[in-house]
Order: sequence, then structure tokens, then C-alpha cells
Amino acid sequence: MDHDHVPPAAGFPTVRMRRLRYNPAVRRLTARTRVLPNQLVLPLFVRPGGGICREISAMPGNYQVSPDVLGQQVAEAAELGLGGVILFGIPETKDSRGSDALSPSGIIAQAIRAAKKAASDMPVITDLCFCEYTDHGQCGVPGEKTGRKDVDNDATLELLAKQAVVHAEAGADMIAPSGMMDGMVGAIRRALDAAGFEH
Repeated sequence: MDHDHVPPAAGFPTVRMRRLRYNPAVRRLTARTRVLPNQLVLPLFVRPGGGICREISAMPGNYQVSPDVLGQQVAEAAELGLGGVILFGIPETKDSRGSDALSPSGIIAQAIRAAKKAASDMPVITDLCFCEYTDHGQCGVPGEKTGRKDVDNDATLELLAKQAVVHAEAGADMIAPSGMMDGMVGAIRRALDAAGFEH
């Protein structure tokens, strides 16, 4: 028996990744994942007003900005080669239905137009939800169909669909629903298709 060669234990992997990690040059050549600027999306939080750039204390390095400042940030992101921006709206006033989110002159529609004016080729993604727009902070319309207070899923779907069309009409390239309502993706898709936004 050759004592200089010890066979691997049963089940030991024959592919040994450590061989590919022994120096930086080999690691670079064999890396599977490479994150590039054009694969990154910059989150931007927009509020009504002008000349506003207020740091978010809970998220250092992130700011609430007005549409004019947002335009500057989008232009800079485009110059840096980022893959897109995602917009989160912060309305001046809130109500039980999140009316600002449904308005073609609401903050998110203003932000979309400002972003597209600053860099027309930059993909603009929008967060689609109601929690930031409602005075109760829920992601939809309150109701009591089940005998207890809850979010009325179906009434909320109608409003999410309307909100999506407002975003698309303002120039959004992608819509990112985050409200966790049952059936929302289908409702949003049908509304966008019906409004002529089939892309």
C-alpha cells in the first residue's frame, strides 16, 4: 500500500474550492459574482418642497430630498453609471386612502418627472404601497369585512392599480409593489395593460 497517497474520506468533495482562493489573482479570475455599478439601484426618498436635503437619522448617508435636489442626484447617479434609481415618496399630507399616491400631481409623480428630466435614460423604479401615504400607516384601506378591523384587500387592490397607472403615466420604467396584498401583482398588471402600458 502506498502510504504517501491517502485517499479522501468517503463523501469528501473532489472539487476543492480552496485551490481557487489561494491568492488574489486566482480569486479574481474565478470569481462567480461580480457586482458592477450598472447592477446597482440607488434608493431616493422624495418630499415636497424646494432645496431640501435632510439626512434620515435612522439611515445615515440617506436623505429626504425635494424634487429639484432629486433631479441632481439622479443626474449624478447616471454619470456614475448606476443601473437605476428607486423612488419612495413622502407626502405633505396623509389621509385614510393615501390620496397623494393616486394624484398625477402627487409627490411620487413629481419625483418621476424630475428624475426623467434629469436623466431620461436612467431606469426609474417606484415603490408601490400606501403605508407612507396613509394617516393610519397601513398598506391599504381599513375595513371591517371580517367583523374586526383589518385592511380591505380587494378595495386596496383597486387603489394599487390606480397608483401604478399614475406612476407609469408619469414615466416610471418599473413598478415595485411592496404592500403585501393578495392578488396585487395581477391587479397591477391588468390595470397597466388596460392603460396601454404593456412593456
